Amino acid sequence: MVNFVRAATLEGFVDLARGAGADPVRLCEAVGIPPSALDDRDERIRNDAVAALLDLAARQTGIDDLALRMASRRRPSSWGAVGLLMTQQKTVGDAMRAGARYIASYSEGIAVEIETYGEEAVVWLDIAYDPGAMRFDPAQRNELVVGGSVNVLRWLIRRDWRPERVAFTHAAWGDLDRYRPYFGRVPQFDQDRLNFVVRQADMDVDLPDHDPEAARLLRQLAEQQMPDRERPFSRAVALTISQRLAEGALNAEAVAAALDLDLRALQRRLAAEGSSFSDLLNTVRKDLARTYVESSRRPLAEVADLLGFSSLSAFSQWYSRAHGQSPAVRRAGDGPHKPAGQRRG
Repeated sequence: MVNFVRAATLEGFVDLARGAGADPVRLCEAVGIPPSALDDRDERIRNDAVAALLDLAARQTGIDDLALRMASRRRPSSWGAVGLLMTQQKTVGDAMRAGARYIASYSEGIAVEIETYGEEAVVWLDIAYDPGAMRFDPAQRNELVVGGSVNVLRWLIRRDWRPERVAFTHAAWGDLDRYRPYFGRVPQFDQDRLNFVVRQADMDVDLPDHDPEAARLLRQLAEQQMPDRERPFSRAVALTISQRLAEGALNAEAVAAALDLDLRALQRRLAAEGSSFSDLLNTVRKDLARTYVESSRRPLAEVADLLGFSSLSAFSQWYSRAHGQSPAVRRAGDGPHKPAGQRRG
């Protein structure tokens, strides 16, 4: 399934590319993004094309923090209806929950989950791509998604706000001090899921523009813009699979139980949407495998475990069938998936 995002996600790209002597139009054309998207913030463009654009542009311009620079320009209005809805909530915590509920109205394929632990809340971010998505290193895209989310909250809490922790799924590369101006710290890398941490005290901050009627109208608009209304259950199952793969041998019965369903109900609802558990499991595994193999330094045995395989050999056989080469060969290669910083040494 192809996922789309509002072209507003490219905010700041033109100025950064031109400032580095690159042609933003040619860069967009190279990955299949229509040049009109550089002017029309509401145009829908492919999520994987945006990821490929950021990767390509960072390499050509030599700007390692390209995505972070773009993320620093994010504000609630950048997210359209869902961002404006967030500004009309009573507290920052309410705004975060509204953002998690309706973020797909801005960017399809992104799921946000908020879990509270004592005085902190972890904001988990999952990005789904089509199995046939173009190849790219996910580092820049990861940093745009996390950095943009952090900057939107900065507009709501206070301009100098920093998250307590930040974690990326890709490997560390380049000068890590470049992250300090954006997050106030060096993030963690090679983590299972993208996430950042917010203090409960910050979530309790009251928002000055709280307006229940404006919130009601904006919620209706965000609801109308939500994607893929005909297959919401398949998305829920795919998200559950991605969250539970590392728990061990994952099967349809376990996912059904997590969704408070019996196995036959799970199978029936997926079939009604033209999907199946095995198809979704394979899609999620392919997406995560690409991240873990191509942009992570995790041992392959650990990757196999995270993806729910019984052994490294079982994972290697599956990966070879899915991608035409073994994970060891893919990782050893110096193809276009390697971050620019790693290739430069």
